[in-house]
Amino acid sequence: MGKTYLKSSVKGAILGGTMTGGWLLADLLLPEPWGDVVLFAAMAVLNIGIGWKIGKMFEQQESARAGTEAIETFEAKSTTNLESHS
Repeated sequence: MGKTYLKSSVKGAILGGTMTGGWLLADLLLPEPWGDVVLFAAMAVLNIGIGWKIGKMFEQQESARAGTEAIETFEAKSTTNLESHS
């Protein structure tokens, strides 16, 4: 069977739907008073982890963008200096 390539938005929607189904199943299987406590604690930990990972991804993108801009600025200055000395 061939590989299927999905866009990131479709992958995110599938992952979100799967996670929602998993949380619902966990809520239905756990006993009533403790099920909610365990479920909400697990959701909090997972959401903190997801938020941290998204923050790290944005940080990496910004640092890569800043590095690219610094290189472009350096190259532009070098080209200007070479032209002025000619």
